[in-house]
Amino acid sequence: MFKSVLVLGHFRGIRFEIHISWLIIFALLMVSMSTGFQQHYPDWSMTTAIGTALVTSLVFFASIVAHELGHSLVAISRGVPVRAITLFVFGGVAQMVRDPERANDEFWIAIAGPVVSFALALTFGLLAGLTAEWYEPVSVALGWLALINLVVAVFNLVPGFPLDGGRVLRALVWKVTGDARKGNLTARVSGRMVAYGLFGVALWNILVIGNLVGGLWIMLIAWFLLTMTQAQSRLFDMRERLAGIVARDLAEAGVPSVDADCRLDDWVYHHALPAGRRAAMVGNPDRVEGLISLSDTQRIPREQWPDTPVAAVMTPLKALHHVAPDTPADAILQLMNEHSLNQVPVMQGRRVSGWIDRQRLLRTIELYLEVGR
Repeated sequence: MFKSVLVLGHFRGIRFEIHISWLIIFALLMVSMSTGFQQHYPDWSMTTAIGTALVTSLVFFASIVAHELGHSLVAISRGVPVRAITLFVFGGVAQMVRDPERANDEFWIAIAGPVVSFALALTFGLLAGLTAEWYEPVSVALGWLALINLVVAVFNLVPGFPLDGGRVLRALVWKVTGDARKGNLTARVSGRMVAYGLFGVALWNILVIGNLVGGLWIMLIAWFLLTMTQAQSRLFDMRERLAGIVARDLAEAGVPSVDADCRLDDWVYHHALPAGRRAAMVGNPDRVEGLISLSDTQRIPREQWPDTPVAAVMTPLKALHHVAPDTPADAILQLMNEHSLNQVPVMQGRRVSGWIDRQRLLRTIELYLEVGR
């Protein structure tokens, strides 16, 4: 199956990955940079221009990873887990498991990225000066990297959410007022203003200057910022309206269960399908051994189902994702999304007190949002 993301590796529990859309900006950068080098330095061979563009592009994207790693390491140090750093068409993003719960944490996490980019700009600038008399392609590449990292740092400090500057603004308003909602509202308004401003700049480039490509690119960035601002606003509203709703409020009391020695064909055809259930706990509510789902059965050829007990393919208790009765609703949704779960048992020790499936959770969220509107 075709995957849209390529995983490069892991560091301190953070997954490094490249989205397929990253190839677009990488190709554009390579073409524009190699063409620019050939125009500004006609004595360079084509091989030198292309090679310099390739190395410079790769180091630039490594700089973007370093920028996001700055966010991530500060987040981890402040108790906010980070799942992955992803490079995509608009740059990079650190995927945090949850938002910071304190204004101070939000501020330092947000400011860490631009600080890294400023440091890289200074470092590359100094190296460009030191190598100026050595080999021209090296000093040119270092000078370009210094400039582009400076641009990245300054642009990210623009106070428009979800840019780092928008997060810094949200943290400052949150800190001064003591109200996270006011901070979020301020960041939302500033994000929209920056996006609409960029739309204006894009139209000016297209209609006045005649720079169609540049104008369209700025318009795409503006659209991305506006979309992300709206998405973050909806997420904040959802969490606010779900405040106080916990697992015991969402759980179904009738937890489906099956004996560990029940055969797969018996469970599928006589229990799961007739009841419209795609999963069940293995064992009994007082002593759970694991969880079996329809997707687990696909690992076994169908002709072997009559001879295979559910215990052979179930997810054992030690590997089972579950929640406590007082787990907040937004944390449950986050857990389901993070691990692609369709159902989560509510447990105390090894005893199951309830069952939450994705459909029920989403339906409940929809109802709460409707009442909130």
